[in-house]
Amino acid sequence: MPPPPPAHRRQTSEVYRLRRVIALTFALLLTIAILQLAQAAGDVGSQPAAAPTTTESTTTTTIAPPPACVEGDLQVLEDPNANWATLLVDTQRAIPASYSPPDLRNIADAGFPFTDGVAVRELVLADLDALRQAAAANGTPIGVLAGNRSFSRQQDLFDRRTNTLGDVEAGSRVARPGHSEHQLGTTVDLATAGALDVDQAWGASLTGQWIATNAFKYGFIISYPPESQDRTCYDYEPWHLRYVGRQLATDIIDSGLTSREYLWQLQPRPLASTTTVAPPG
Repeated sequence: MPPPPPAHRRQTSEVYRLRRVIALTFALLLTIAILQLAQAAGDVGSQPAAAPTTTESTTTTTIAPPPACVEGDLQVLEDPNANWATLLVDTQRAIPASYSPPDLRNIADAGFPFTDGVAVRELVLADLDALRQAAAANGTPIGVLAGNRSFSRQQDLFDRRTNTLGDVEAGSRVARPGHSEHQLGTTVDLATAGALDVDQAWGASLTGQWIATNAFKYGFIISYPPESQDRTCYDYEPWHLRYVGRQLATDIIDSGLTSREYLWQLQPRPLASTTTVAPPG
């Protein structure tokens, strides 16, 4: 059996072990401290920012509804050629008597039978043709009874209806010259294919119902829908469709407004602004 190590060697070994224990303990404590600091920093970063205590103001813009349905002769300032989709024409706002669309084309160019004197602007043709084809594919084919109508032709129509119906009733059914959307060259009167005339009952027919539901998909809006005379200024006309383009037609339908109400918001004029101040947060 070997002899035990000298006393001084045993003391040196014990000192060495003690130093190792101290060093390991220090390293462990340092690691724990670092982890705690990292967790604390993460908690601070995840806290929501304090709500501002300053007073904020917000500005909202309100637009009054269109005026009541009164007769007038306010000449529109917009160019009908450039603003054909958004120009508002009603019982008060009028298109200049001299205006005539420069690019009229017969409805035969949209796939309908040639009809003398029934024409629309060239920009309407593609979607009018698409509407015709879709209606035919649905089994509810359509025809066009009227398209562009000049100021003088509208005058003749208004005079004839006034002689037949009287001033009051004619005014709710036929626009005065200058106040008809037909003068824009982007409006058509529809009927079932082959029909020579149309009335309000057509709106309840299969063809009229299909048009009411689907015309906007092709850029057309029924200008005078049912139960809206106080807002459109005219009686219900399920056959009277104005072309405004697919996007604007969709926007009008989504708004729940009549085209007169919607287009009124787009007319160039000063807007009334209301400023509200939010309470301190």
